[in-house]
Order: sequence, then structure tokens, then C-alpha cells
Amino acid sequence: MTFMTVFNQIAILSLMIIVGYGVMKFGILNDQLNKGLSSLVLKVTLPAMIVKSMQFDFSREVLLTSFKMILLSLFVHGIAILTSYIVPKLLKEQSTKGDVIQFMLVFSNVGYMGYPVIYAIYGDMGVFYAALFNIPFNVLIWTLGVTIMTRHSHRESNKLDYRKVLMNPGIIAVGLGFTLFLLSIKIPYVVYDTLHGIGEMTVPLSMLVVGSMLGEMPLREVFNEKKLIVVSVIRLIVLPLITLIVLSFMGFEGMLLGVPVVIAGMPAAANTAVFSTLYDAAPHFASKGVFITTLLSMITIPLLSMLL
Repeated sequence: MTFMTVFNQIAILSLMIIVGYGVMKFGILNDQLNKGLSSLVLKVTLPAMIVKSMQFDFSREVLLTSFKMILLSLFVHGIAILTSYIVPKLLKEQSTKGDVIQFMLVFSNVGYMGYPVIYAIYGDMGVFYAALFNIPFNVLIWTLGVTIMTRHSHRESNKLDYRKVLMNPGIIAVGLGFTLFLLSIKIPYVVYDTLHGIGEMTVPLSMLVVGSMLGEMPLREVFNEKKLIVVSVIRLIVLPLITLIVLSFMGFEGMLLGVPVVIAGMPAAANTAVFSTLYDAAPHFASKGVFITTLLSMITIPLLSMLL
């Protein structure tokens, strides 16, 4: 895929985000509808997209690449976790705001932004590998993520609920899709076409959700947090560049290089705001962080795709 093709795909996604911003500002979408769309994407359309994307004939090469992708995910998340412990100390933020910063640096927006961008660049095979890359994310967010957000929270720390880890719709979809791949089981045409149709809604709905999130907050309030600008630069530029340099030096190329780098360069996870609200850990600060990183990613993601 040429750079212009990738750039055009990213431009389309950006325009969809702008439409989402507009429909929120004009009252076509509201907070309740936005939450419903978010749930629809994460629980229905994205799982359908994942299962459909894994309908490939079994091959040892793809299986080997799949295991490499999971190991790369652990490695990349390790870099992010290490960085997340250093940055709050440098910024002298050791309170709940420091916890939010750490969460932002570890967890990127894979669901709403990562999958659509990967799909635009690499198609179904890209989503296949991105889904496997995302397995550690789903485990870490309900373990390390909860630990981070409850460190300085006034509420009591919740015990780890393994059901939330294992029964996550994304994990279930990956497990089902990968099992079908391993056994070379082909989904009946009617079911496949249904999954395809539902899965195709993931990209536009995700972009509308992201845009509507941006439309919920006045721009003046967002950019008065200078530390979040620094965190955004690290989240959107430094982390993906470190990933790109290290993996290139290690000899990785193609999707084994592209998928980790693209996901490493996504904005802060939307769950940053959700978890901070749930555990009373500077929720307003977290919402600003999600907003800034998402807004700036409309510039950085095309530049990142050019590097790849």
C-alpha cells in the first residue's frame, strides 16, 4: 500500500471524527446515545470484525507470526510500563493525577482508534494480528490498570475480577476466531456475511464516538494542563518511535513492525476516563488527557504511517 493510499485512509478516518464532533455539538448525539454507541462497538461490531478477520486457512507461518506478535506485545507494553513509572516522577505528579498519567502511558486506544487504523492500513490480516497483540492489553487493564487507578483513590481497591478479564467480548472473539483458524473451520457464508456487515460498522461508529467525545469538552479548558501536553508527546511520538527503533534494530519488518508501532502511537485509552471516574482518581484531568491525545493523534498518526 502506497503512502498516499494510507494517507487518504487516515484522512477519511479524521473526517469521520470531525463529523462525530459536529453531531455532538449540534445535539444530534448526546451523552446517553454516545455511551450506547460505545457499548455497541466494544461488545458487538468489534468482536464481529475480529472473528471475521481470522477466517484464514491455517498455516505454520501465520501461527508462528501470531506467537511472535503476542511476545512483541508483552515487550512493547513492558516499555510503556517502564516509561509510565518514570514520567510522573519527572513531572512531579505523585497524586491521583500521576496515576492518570501512568494509565495514559500504558494503555492506548486500541478499540476505537487502533483497529480502524490497522484495518485501513493492513486490512483483515492486520486486524488478525492486532487482535492477538491486544490480548496482554485486556489482561493488564483489569490488573495493573485497576492497581494504578486505586493507588491514591479514596475508595477501597476492588479485588481482581477474573471474569472481567476472561469474559471480555474482545477476548472471547479472539479465542473463538483463533480456534476457528487453528482448526481451519470455515464459517457458513450467511454467518460470515452477517459478521462482515456488522464488523464493517466498527470503523465509522468508532470514529463518530471519538469525535463526539471531543465535542463534549470546551477547547479552552483542555489546553490549560501543560503537563498533559508533555504526556501527549510521549504517548503519541516518543513511545512509537522507541518501538520503531528497537524493533527495526531487532530485524522485524512488515506487520511484525507496523502493528506494534501503530498501536504504540495511538492516543490514551478511552477507558482512562472511565476508570478514573469509577475509582475517583482525577476524572476531569483524565477526560482532558483523552481529549488532547485524541485531538493531536489526528496529526501524528498520518506522520507515523509515513514512517512505516
